[in-house]
Amino acid sequence: MFSIVDFYGKQSNYSCGYCKQSSSCQSHGMWAHTMTVDDYQDLIDRGWRRSGCYCYKPEMSSTCCPAYTIKCDAMNFKLSKSHKKIIKRMNKFLKDGQRDKNNSGVSSHGGTLGDIGGDLEMGDLAKNPRNNLNISSSDVVPCNETVSVPRPVPVTEKLTDTKKVSKSSTLNLSSNSPEVDTSPKPKKAKLLRIARKREKLVRKGFSVDEIERNMREVKGKNVEKSLEDFLDEAPKEDEEAAHRLKLVTVCTASDEFKRSLEVSFVLYKKYQTEVHNDPPLMLEDYTDFLVKSPLKFTIGQNAPSCGLGSFHQQYWLDDRLIAVGVIDILSHCVSSVYFFYDPEFRFLSLGTYGSLREIAFTRKLQQQLDSITSYYMGFYIHSCPKMRYKSNLSPSHLLCPEVFSWHALDDSIIRKLDANKYSRLNEDSEATDQGAVQQNDLVNVLVLNGSTYMRYSSYMEMENLTTPEEIVLTYSKLVGKACALRMLLYRG
Repeated sequence: MFSIVDFYGKQSNYSCGYCKQSSSCQSHGMWAHTMTVDDYQDLIDRGWRRSGCYCYKPEMSSTCCPAYTIKCDAMNFKLSKSHKKIIKRMNKFLKDGQRDKNNSGVSSHGGTLGDIGGDLEMGDLAKNPRNNLNISSSDVVPCNETVSVPRPVPVTEKLTDTKKVSKSSTLNLSSNSPEVDTSPKPKKAKLLRIARKREKLVRKGFSVDEIERNMREVKGKNVEKSLEDFLDEAPKEDEEAAHRLKLVTVCTASDEFKRSLEVSFVLYKKYQTEVHNDPPLMLEDYTDFLVKSPLKFTIGQNAPSCGLGSFHQQYWLDDRLIAVGVIDILSHCVSSVYFFYDPEFRFLSLGTYGSLREIAFTRKLQQQLDSITSYYMGFYIHSCPKMRYKSNLSPSHLLCPEVFSWHALDDSIIRKLDANKYSRLNEDSEATDQGAVQQNDLVNVLVLNGSTYMRYSSYMEMENLTTPEEIVLTYSKLVGKACALRMLLYRG
């Protein structure tokens, strides 16, 4: 299975979705006809990002708002007080249906953690002149060899909170007791957490004695609650509640997704017009931006049960769709593409709540595939104050735009970016790009000519080229050695 890309080169002087200047953005772009999840993982680790099938990489040293790839270490994620408050507000709303009148619910980022500001304009920059080719990996053959490419079947996975609460988790208090116990009574939530912990230990195969010993050891200790502990306090199916929240994760290529396409589009249109004050969009705009994806759906041994590829996470409040998180599940991460929600429920801070659920989802996937450890949040734009909210998810790391090494987003990095909006984050002056294409690698870059692929050396000979083309040199430098020797660059 090959990735097939059409490289456009540099896109200059177009409008910026962050600073709103009309002709200040600089980037490189390419159209992905089809792409493997491993290739896209390598590309985003070199500063690339997709908007629909259009992939782009900001030219960091010259663009108006340098965009640093940012990821959160999901396995070591630390909840802040504001995160806990948001989860508790949601749980309370689900339980009693009451809205917090003292909270506007407007998150600092408008609820779009994956919002990659201006990407819709970026996607319109390069209308692919070869869209009618409908190139597929199955159509590609080497000079003297037939390539067989498997065609995966879409699959969906439903994520719901359906754990049952043990009856033993409730207190058995007698109203006829002659003595009045004046000691502080544990809160119900604490009792439920204890019951759930017992159930988890039972499922793991611990004996009754082992469970009791474990509970005694932790009793009285100040054990910090995890993200999952807070999310797990939402009302369960056997508890009375005003509302039920269900998360459904659907592959964008599945029939289940197609059945909900119209309702998700209506929600997106409402979000864009009421939150961003955009003019109404057509269904085609929505599908081009958030539905179409070049990523090949992948299932099997090296994938979680839901598969790898592009998905929508749908948030259903009872029978009403109130939010959608657009994500890519890759070999090493969950990548947030976009998040939109019903403005009527902005009091729930759904943007931040969605990011917390996506981190929890990343941690869940890691239990199935060890390599999935990070939650990618798109770009961090330090020069745009309203985009700095992404640093609130800790611990987070930024990608050095020169060496492509990861660096903790701490005070030292903040000072660097305060001083210069474009900065080499790696302080080692001797450090170099370990994934760079060397001169002798160029002959082995793979290109696609018609329906035949070949090494670039063969293409040069066929076209009577004495030196490598500038566009191939630029492409190879930007995508890196691994992708240049693995993806097929369309050359007509």
